[in-house]
Amino acid sequence: MTAAPLCRATGLVKEFATGRPSLLGRKSSFRAVDDVSLEVRAGETLAIVGESGSGKSTTARLVARLMEPTAGTVELEGEDVTSYRSKDLHEFRRAVQVIFQDPFSSLNPRHTVERLVTAPLVYQKRKIPGGAKAFTRGLMERVGLNPDLSDRYPSQFSGGQAQRIGIARALAVGPKLVICDEAVSALDVSVQAQVINLLRDLQADEGFGYLFIAHDLAVVRQIATRVAVMSEGRIVEQGDRDAIFDAPQHEYTQTLLKAVPRIDPEWDRRRREAQRRREEQERSA
Repeated sequence: MTAAPLCRATGLVKEFATGRPSLLGRKSSFRAVDDVSLEVRAGETLAIVGESGSGKSTTARLVARLMEPTAGTVELEGEDVTSYRSKDLHEFRRAVQVIFQDPFSSLNPRHTVERLVTAPLVYQKRKIPGGAKAFTRGLMERVGLNPDLSDRYPSQFSGGQAQRIGIARALAVGPKLVICDEAVSALDVSVQAQVINLLRDLQADEGFGYLFIAHDLAVVRQIATRVAVMSEGRIVEQGDRDAIFDAPQHEYTQTLLKAVPRIDPEWDRRRREAQRRREEQERSA
C-alpha cells in the first residue's frame, strides 16, 4: 500500500496585480502559479525544477504558508492548512521549516549561532532541551560544525558553514517537512556536494520529507526521489527521478536536460539506451 502523502497541494494558483486598472476598471494580473498540484511523502524528496521565473519558488512559499494562494489548498498530514491563522499557523511552523538560498540574508548578523539556532524554540515558547548551550552544540555537531564556535556570528563563517547553521536552525523544532528553496545554488560545487550529502544523511536519520527547489538538474539528480518540472507557472511533467532523466516526455524537460553537463558516462549510456528503446517502440507501433 502506498503511504499517504505528508503534504499535498491541490490546484494552487497565485496571481499578482500588475500595472494600473483598465478603462473598464478591471485590474490586470500575472499568474505566477497556475493550477499546481503535488505531493510529498515522508522520507522522500520531491524536486521542483525549472528556469528562473517558472514559479517554483512561489510554489514553495505557498506550501510553506509564507504567501497566501489566490486559489487552491495545502494539506499537511491530511488536514487543510490553507486557512490557518494565528495559533493554528503557529503550530504549522513547527512541522514545516524552510532553508533559504542565501544563508547570510536569512541569518540575523547581530545574533550568535546559539541564539539563531534556538530562536525557533524561543519564538514558539518551547522549552529548550538540556539548555540553550548544550542544545546548540548538539545540533552543530549534527550538521558538521565545530560546537565550540556557537558564540560566533554569521559573518565569521563561510557560505557553506552559514548554510549549515540555517539547516541546524530548521532542525531545532523537529520538522516533518523541510522546504529547500535553492538551498545550495549559491555555494561552490564542492561545497554543494557536501551539503547535499548532509541533507540526505539527515533525512535518512529523521525521516522527514523534502520539497527541494532548484534550477540545476545535476544537483537534482543527486538528491531527488521524484521530480516536477515547471514552466510558466505550470507543472509540465512529473514523475520518478530516473524516469524524468532517462525518458523525458515533455519538450521543455528535454530542453532542460540537454543543458546539463555530461559528467556521468553511466547516465549518458542509460539515456541513449532509453532513447533507442523509444525509437524501436515507435517503429514497431
